[in-house]
Amino acid sequence: MIQLINEFTVLLAEGTKALTATRCPTPGLDAGFLLADLLGVERAAMLLDPPAALPAGAADAYRRRIARRVAGEPVQYITGKKEFYNHTFEVGPAVLIPRPETEELVEAVLKQVPPGAALSVADVGTGSGCIAISLGLERPEWRVTAIDLSPAALDIARRNAARLGAANISFAQSDLFAAVPGPFDMIVSNPPYIDFGVKETLQVEVRKFEPPLALFAAERGLAVIRELVAQSAGHLKPGGSLFCEIGYDQKGAVEKFFDGGAWNDVTFLKDISGHDRIVRAARRP
Repeated sequence: MIQLINEFTVLLAEGTKALTATRCPTPGLDAGFLLADLLGVERAAMLLDPPAALPAGAADAYRRRIARRVAGEPVQYITGKKEFYNHTFEVGPAVLIPRPETEELVEAVLKQVPPGAALSVADVGTGSGCIAISLGLERPEWRVTAIDLSPAALDIARRNAARLGAANISFAQSDLFAAVPGPFDMIVSNPPYIDFGVKETLQVEVRKFEPPLALFAAERGLAVIRELVAQSAGHLKPGGSLFCEIGYDQKGAVEKFFDGGAWNDVTFLKDISGHDRIVRAARRP
């Protein structure tokens, strides 16, 4: 028993040491999580009650995972999953890894509309489907259209919807609304909003592994948001709502996109860090 537990302990220490050498911000956490996921157990439970034996091939498989993390690949892509709004979503290099700020976007939408209303909702740039599926599961009476330009992203979103039992989601490959006529009661989006100019300042796992299509936009990160606002005015029913996640410092620029008379009740909602992260606006009746 001591020998087997030592095998586990040595392997975990080896992974932690390798990640520490790369200046990984959370080497012990990542090393433990990658091993626990490989063994199919919770990290805390694994540390409290180490396995009596490691499955055949586990050590080699773990070292391959550590090598990928040493190269900068995100833990979520290595394991193929990410927790979001109380559900586990499949993720991979074709889709953005869901962030806590986007959970706040989902929460803001759900607070705006109480249960019971049968709405048509578009999630523009759905990626893994985390927004569309989370909304669909919380509001089964809604009809949600998950839109993305990337066929690979839509494949992942479809699998997530099927596995999580979100039967009220449909999918459309489209550049914004080019192939989706609408109109909708609500449009929700986490569009690309990072300036290409800051790419080299981002963490390696972001700039080298996450899909540029889901991260970056021209015009200092504002081009897609600007076009989304312009097109949403023609794809929302009168009185319908647009919810859009934006960069932490983009409020002043985004505010100007709503000039022109198509919108009212333009409101910016702060994230947990106090940044103006979500813009909510209503289409004039």
